[in-house]
Amino acid sequence: MSLALLPQPPVWVLDDPGSAVAGQASAIAGRLGMPFRRLNATPGQPHRPGGPGPGLVISAGRRAGLRALLLRSRHACRVVHCSPTRLSAMLSYDLVVLPQQACRPAEIREAGRLVPVLGPPHVVSPALLGRARELWTERLSHMPHPRLLLIFGSADGKLALQVGRHVASLARERGGCVLVSVLAPGLVAADALSAALSNCLHLLYRAGEPGENPTLGFLSHADAVVTVRVGALTLSEACAGQAPVFAAHADGETGAAGRFLADLQAAGQVRPLQHDLSRWSRQPLDEAGRIALMIQSRFGHARPTIVAVPQTILKS
Repeated sequence: MSLALLPQPPVWVLDDPGSAVAGQASAIAGRLGMPFRRLNATPGQPHRPGGPGPGLVISAGRRAGLRALLLRSRHACRVVHCSPTRLSAMLSYDLVVLPQQACRPAEIREAGRLVPVLGPPHVVSPALLGRARELWTERLSHMPHPRLLLIFGSADGKLALQVGRHVASLARERGGCVLVSVLAPGLVAADALSAALSNCLHLLYRAGEPGENPTLGFLSHADAVVTVRVGALTLSEACAGQAPVFAAHADGETGAAGRFLADLQAAGQVRPLQHDLSRWSRQPLDEAGRIALMIQSRFGHARPTIVAVPQTILKS
């Protein structure tokens, strides 16, 4: 079935906002370079947009996936489903996008309908980073290179002081500056970072402050990125840029966060923070773009707006 021959818009998106994979369907659809229609996946809410049916449905989350299968039975459309677990692979989706950690080794080798992803698909694309770079070029023109972006996701003030002093010393030694995005709520971490960076030129943004969030602009201009206790989505977004990504206190990560960080290090996407900020050969992590290209090649002739699709350790 060719998407080019289907009525426009041929792509419908069902995102379950309460799911661990919320937003992934929209992120993938946005990379197809085609119009798409978002439908409500909340129980009890109808989704009858009218007009012709879809040629492709992209869903994320259990409730959205079940509704996508209903649409498939009505319209004989293709369904690409994003799931946090492998249970969805037992249902009749055309493609199932799920974390690498949820796949067995044999399933990764024989991908078929399963599309393991190294990190969660997200909206930070090469094109979006390019626009952010243009927008923030003048605003950051007074900040010297190298520009070190510190993305801090912990409320631990002691950790903030320790990491802040380390990053400040790295910037001072190189004659650069530090751009800081504090994701943790409260003032403790932000105040500690501000104190640690006081003898270094820096800009600090705390989540929740009024005005525009500059994190994407910071990322687009960073010469190196340092992350501390951030989630999988934020870490994947950091890896979408061209700058090398370093994880501070990576040895303190445990559970799912620790396993994900270990996978990124094994794939050459992230290195532990020490004193060397040199670049290494690394393709920006762009799983949404990779999946969009896969949809194009398997199901139709849509033209994905993909600037660069990285080769991760997973081949499908």
